[in-house]
Amino acid sequence: MESSETYRDGPLEIQQEAHKDSVTLAFSGKSILRDPAEFVLPILLGAMKQAFDQEKRLVLDFRHLSYMNSSTFTPIIKVLEKARVGSGSVSVLYSKELKWQDVSFTALTIFATSDGRIKIRGAE
Repeated sequence: MESSETYRDGPLEIQQEAHKDSVTLAFSGKSILRDPAEFVLPILLGAMKQAFDQEKRLVLDFRHLSYMNSSTFTPIIKVLEKARVGSGSVSVLYSKELKWQDVSFTALTIFATSDGRIKIRGAE
Protein backbone atom coordinates (compact mmCIF):
# COMPACT_ATOMS: atom_id res chain seq x y z
CA MET A 1 0.00 0.00 0.00
CA GLU A 2 1.34 3.39 -1.02
CA SER A 3 -0.86 5.66 1.14
CA SER A 4 -3.91 5.62 3.38
CA GLU A 5 -6.40 8.18 4.66
CA THR A 6 -9.57 7.86 6.74
CA TYR A 7 -12.66 10.08 6.51
CA ARG A 8 -15.50 10.04 9.08
CA ASP A 9 -18.89 11.66 9.34
CA GLY A 10 -21.01 10.28 12.16
CA PRO A 11 -21.29 6.49 11.84
CA LEU A 12 -19.91 6.49 8.27
CA GLU A 13 -16.23 5.79 7.69
CA ILE A 14 -14.42 5.82 4.36
CA GLN A 15 -10.91 4.43 4.20
CA GLN A 16 -8.94 5.54 1.13
CA GLU A 17 -5.96 3.44 0.14
CA ALA A 18 -3.67 3.91 -2.82
CA HIS A 19 -2.15 0.70 -4.17
CA LYS A 20 0.11 -0.04 -7.11
CA ASP A 21 -2.78 -0.64 -9.54
CA SER A 22 -5.78 0.91 -7.77
CA VAL A 23 -7.22 3.53 -5.48
CA THR A 24 -9.71 1.95 -3.08
CA LEU A 25 -12.46 3.59 -1.06
CA ALA A 26 -13.69 1.12 1.58
CA PHE A 27 -16.99 2.15 3.15
CA SER A 28 -17.96 0.92 6.63
CA GLY A 29 -20.48 1.72 9.32
CA LYS A 30 -23.75 3.38 8.28
CA SER A 31 -24.53 6.14 5.79
CA ILE A 32 -27.52 7.88 7.35
CA LEU A 33 -26.62 11.46 6.42
CA ARG A 34 -29.49 13.63 5.23
CA ASP A 35 -27.37 15.01 2.38
CA PRO A 36 -24.54 12.49 1.97
CA ALA A 37 -23.34 14.14 -1.24
CA GLU A 38 -21.81 16.98 0.82
CA PHE A 39 -19.48 14.52 2.55
CA VAL A 40 -19.23 11.62 0.10
CA LEU A 41 -19.06 13.30 -3.33
CA PRO A 42 -15.81 15.28 -2.77
CA ILE A 43 -14.11 12.10 -1.50
CA LEU A 44 -15.39 10.07 -4.47
CA LEU A 45 -14.38 12.73 -7.01
CA GLY A 46 -10.95 13.20 -5.41
CA ALA A 47 -10.24 9.47 -5.43
CA MET A 48 -11.52 9.19 -8.99
CA LYS A 49 -9.25 12.01 -10.18
CA GLN A 50 -6.28 10.47 -8.39
CA ALA A 51 -6.96 7.01 -9.85
CA PHE A 52 -7.62 8.20 -13.40
CA ASP A 53 -4.67 10.65 -13.44
CA GLN A 54 -2.40 7.77 -12.43
CA GLU A 55 -4.14 5.32 -14.80
CA LYS A 56 -5.28 3.14 -11.90
CA ARG A 57 -8.62 1.45 -11.25
CA LEU A 58 -10.97 3.11 -8.75
CA VAL A 59 -12.42 0.47 -6.41
CA LEU A 60 -15.53 1.33 -4.38
CA ASP A 61 -15.88 -1.33 -1.70
CA PHE A 62 -19.20 -1.39 0.15
CA ARG A 63 -18.94 -4.91 1.59
CA HIS A 64 -18.49 -3.69 5.19
CA LEU A 65 -21.25 -1.09 5.09
CA SER A 66 -24.12 -2.16 7.35
CA TYR A 67 -26.65 0.38 6.06
CA MET A 68 -26.89 3.04 3.36
CA ASN A 69 -29.85 5.32 2.74
CA SER A 70 -31.06 5.87 -0.81
CA SER A 71 -29.60 9.41 -0.91
CA THR A 72 -26.10 7.92 -0.78
CA PHE A 73 -26.60 6.30 -4.18
CA THR A 74 -26.78 9.69 -5.93
CA PRO A 75 -23.05 10.55 -5.58
CA ILE A 76 -22.12 6.96 -6.50
CA ILE A 77 -24.24 7.17 -9.66
CA LYS A 78 -22.62 10.53 -10.55
CA VAL A 79 -19.17 8.93 -10.37
CA LEU A 80 -20.27 5.94 -12.47
CA GLU A 81 -21.84 8.23 -15.09
CA LYS A 82 -18.67 10.32 -15.24
CA ALA A 83 -16.49 7.22 -15.54
CA ARG A 84 -18.68 5.74 -18.25
CA VAL A 85 -18.15 8.68 -20.62
CA GLY A 86 -14.44 8.85 -19.79
CA SER A 87 -11.68 6.32 -20.10
CA GLY A 88 -11.09 5.38 -16.45
CA SER A 89 -11.83 2.06 -14.78
CA VAL A 90 -14.15 1.56 -11.79
CA SER A 91 -15.08 -1.52 -9.77
CA VAL A 92 -17.97 -1.53 -7.31
CA LEU A 93 -17.85 -4.35 -4.76
CA TYR A 94 -20.79 -5.26 -2.55
CA SER A 95 -21.89 -8.15 -0.33
CA LYS A 96 -24.39 -10.57 -1.85
CA GLU A 97 -24.98 -11.93 1.66
CA LEU A 98 -26.57 -8.66 2.79
CA LYS A 99 -30.02 -8.63 1.17
CA TRP A 100 -30.28 -4.82 1.01
CA GLN A 101 -26.88 -4.59 -0.72
CA ASP A 102 -27.73 -7.34 -3.20
CA VAL A 103 -31.01 -5.64 -4.17
CA SER A 104 -29.61 -2.09 -4.25
CA PHE A 105 -26.29 -2.68 -5.98
CA THR A 106 -27.67 -5.10 -8.58
CA ALA A 107 -29.53 -2.06 -9.97
CA LEU A 108 -26.16 -0.42 -10.68
CA THR A 109 -25.25 -3.12 -13.22
CA ILE A 110 -26.74 -0.84 -15.91
CA PHE A 111 -23.46 1.11 -15.64
CA ALA A 112 -21.25 -1.95 -16.27
CA THR A 113 -19.40 -1.87 -19.58
CA SER A 114 -18.81 -4.84 -21.86
CA ASP A 115 -15.07 -4.08 -21.98
CA GLY A 116 -14.78 -4.44 -18.17
CA ARG A 117 -13.84 -0.81 -17.53
CA ILE A 118 -16.79 -0.50 -15.16
CA LYS A 119 -17.60 -3.59 -13.09
CA ILE A 120 -20.33 -4.09 -10.51
CA ARG A 121 -19.56 -7.25 -8.55
CA GLY A 122 -21.23 -8.98 -5.64
CA ALA A 123 -18.99 -11.03 -3.36
CA GLU A 124 -20.10 -14.01 -1.25
